[in-house]
Amino acid sequence: MGWSRWLTPTSAARRLGHFATYCWARGTNRQRVGNKHSTIVLKIASIKWFHRRYKNLIISSSPRLTMLLQGIKRLSDPKRKKQPITMPFLRLLHRTLDLARPRQCLLWGSILIGYFFMLRRSEYLLIGSTRYFYCLKASNAYFSDKDGKAVKYALATSVTIGLEGAKNDQYGRGAWRTMHASGDPVICPLLGLYNIIQARRDLKMRSEPHLCGNLSARTVSKALKRIAVRAGVSPRAYATHSIRIGGATALVAGGADRLSIKLLGRWASDCFEEYPRQSAKVSMGLSSRMVQHKEARTR
Repeated sequence: MGWSRWLTPTSAARRLGHFATYCWARGTNRQRVGNKHSTIVLKIASIKWFHRRYKNLIISSSPRLTMLLQGIKRLSDPKRKKQPITMPFLRLLHRTLDLARPRQCLLWGSILIGYFFMLRRSEYLLIGSTRYFYCLKASNAYFSDKDGKAVKYALATSVTIGLEGAKNDQYGRGAWRTMHASGDPVICPLLGLYNIIQARRDLKMRSEPHLCGNLSARTVSKALKRIAVRAGVSPRAYATHSIRIGGATALVAGGADRLSIKLLGRWASDCFEEYPRQSAKVSMGLSSRMVQHKEARTR
């Protein structure tokens, strides 16, 4: 942007405002389609980071720039958030898969592990040709007993996984998480890991260090969209993120406390509270409570 260290803070903020306006009006893409507010904020953050990292300059925001971004946010289209997968959705997916085929067995097991541990796609799947260093490894996933100690499948009551990092784990602390058997004959974390191990053996992938092998996020997303079409809903509302928010939504519906959800999903902030969708089952009895509360006050 031709920045100069002799620019005043006001002039610097004004230049950022011009850039934000240009992005909103025309964008920086071939289609010349204006960017949304969230995209513009990320671009401005990247500019600030670059100058701080390589130019030893701190570019501050001004009240005028803040107001400009708020105006762009109001005029931008609302975000189209992904919908969470549900138990009926998972059962429909299971019925359409042939687990005798190793690739489909690997797909099913990986989705179950992603669902119960609320994994980000980068934490267990191949994204294009990119594999992140913290992607779940086969050596860090095992069957365990009630105390989290490694045991054979026949004696297992839980599954334990270890992540060596995450996109929000700047210091590489990693995390170990254990999920116990669900009691469901089809949708269970133990069955998820079992199917993955069986598929790895049949596909001769035992030497592959990453648990889900070369299973890509695109393959998983296609499978979810295919089931969405069969269910009569928009396939655009489903992708790999639907697995993570599906697990969070199920925990909310099951009455889990917010701290447990936050720790299991490894959220560094409270942003996870925006993910769950209120199901019909969760609102059961609320209307009767409202009526009873009203009667109690009038007595």
